[in-house]
Amino acid sequence: MQTKKIHPKSEDKTAKVSIREEGLEPSPFYKETDTPSKQSMKNRFFSYKFGLVIHDLIIVLLVFGLGGRITNFNFNMKGDISQAVILFILSLVVILFFPTFNLYNYHLIFLKRKHMASLVKSFGWSLLTLGIITAIFMLPQFFLNYYLVAAIFLIAAGMMLLSRFFWHQLLYIIKSIGISFLIVGIIGLIRPDENPIYIINWWIIPAGFLLTGMMLTASRYFVVHVVCNIWMRRNFRRQVAIVGSDEEAKNIIIHIVNHNAPYWVAGIVGESGLDISFPKHRLGALKELPDIVEQNKIEEIIVTDENMDKVTLISLLDYCTNKGLTVWFPQKLMPIIGMKLNIDNFCDLQMIRLCSQKNTWLFNKLKHGLDALMALPIFVLLSPLFLLISVAIKLNSKGPVFYRAEAVGKNGRIFTMYKFRSMRLNNGLDIHKNYVTKLIKGEISNENSKDQPLKITDDPRITSVGKLLRKLSLDELPQLINVLKGEMSLVGPRPCLPYEYEIYKNWHKKRSSVRPGITGLWQVAGRSAVVFEDMILLDLYYIYNQGLSLDFSILYETIFAVLGKRGAH
Repeated sequence: MQTKKIHPKSEDKTAKVSIREEGLEPSPFYKETDTPSKQSMKNRFFSYKFGLVIHDLIIVLLVFGLGGRITNFNFNMKGDISQAVILFILSLVVILFFPTFNLYNYHLIFLKRKHMASLVKSFGWSLLTLGIITAIFMLPQFFLNYYLVAAIFLIAAGMMLLSRFFWHQLLYIIKSIGISFLIVGIIGLIRPDENPIYIINWWIIPAGFLLTGMMLTASRYFVVHVVCNIWMRRNFRRQVAIVGSDEEAKNIIIHIVNHNAPYWVAGIVGESGLDISFPKHRLGALKELPDIVEQNKIEEIIVTDENMDKVTLISLLDYCTNKGLTVWFPQKLMPIIGMKLNIDNFCDLQMIRLCSQKNTWLFNKLKHGLDALMALPIFVLLSPLFLLISVAIKLNSKGPVFYRAEAVGKNGRIFTMYKFRSMRLNNGLDIHKNYVTKLIKGEISNENSKDQPLKITDDPRITSVGKLLRKLSLDELPQLINVLKGEMSLVGPRPCLPYEYEIYKNWHKKRSSVRPGITGLWQVAGRSAVVFEDMILLDLYYIYNQGLSLDFSILYETIFAVLGKRGAH
């Protein structure tokens, strides 16, 4: 494989187009000439989700229609089709929270208790949404009151500050209010002259909601837990392989079997020498995984092998990403993830999920567009602050306002990263370079003090204004320019410098496979107090689980990380 090296700074502009990785070993799962397919494996269970959606729609429409007939709604309608359309729209509110509570998630609704509990929660939020819609129609003057709007704003601000302790509930409230206003707007377009009949005949919606809730609960129980999990279970189960042959692997297999989980365990992948009492046979060695996946139609993989080296692990994850396979890990294999993040659920087992195949072309384009749409107004709004900081820097020390650094971007490309200058001029990089070298090699840790930041403190090169800027993380603000130029994202792994990249291990370089960000997962999870390899694992978790909801959560948590000054020095 071609060795790759960093191009030194040069007047030749093409000399700094990209950084090339050094000495990467070929993946044990590919031949060197293979080009992994970017197509996801066809989801055999699309029909399962699609069937449930159709089932729910049919139940909602039929039962709400029955509720309307019972309450003489059809008579009151007097041939007005628009009223029927409004009732149809309102009936859909009953199932709008089903995706929110994973009621179409194959491996979460097989447990009867969890399935029924999620249905009740979903119905509760749907009922709240219908209540808000009704209140808006019945008390329009109340919602136009100036003092009420001010009170709502103050309450919303307070909820935002407290929402770290009930983040999901806040999202549900926002979704409920948003859906309510959207539906009121649609109804206003359909019936601009008067309120819909159901506001006058208030019993129509409660009757339809109650009947629909009861019928959906009974029907879903039968379809999911009798038809799919008993009568047709062979057609609605995922094929899973376990990489590892330890006690953890045995316990997971026993759990799947005892709970009648919707999975078939094809067998074990790894070294030979299994215990004769092991509940599943060995499928082959890890290097044979591609053949095992094809022959056994494997769709998910559980990794329990604690002895797997990082290079092999990253190669495994890359292979699974290209094949559209989901990978699960027990918490003990990645303890930093379990400590810092909400853990996913695999058949009622707390596990870490990677390779969810969200890093698609469409997602990247959407994220790029949202970055620009968000960064531009933020940049404009903060322009007075930019001016104030620029004046302070000029008055405090000689030199330019901005510090321009060569940084490593996506796929190793070099770009110019902007920061507010926080150091005096004519300072070498030796202090930082020596420190980073020791940090990456694991020669610096915070074992003696968990609160000690893994970052240079009391740096003599930093100015008094620069110290304040770093304390408040304001020195990073000019990177909004890099976001607008498309070189960085609002959220992503933090960019590294070329001399840092040179001493990265091969698996460390995987963090450069996406655009770097102004903030990232390790900043909000532990910031400078996270050791280097834990930082890499957090970045890899982000890369393999990218999604807009994760990005927004990181942006939101960044506010508290900055306000709390965690790890800022």
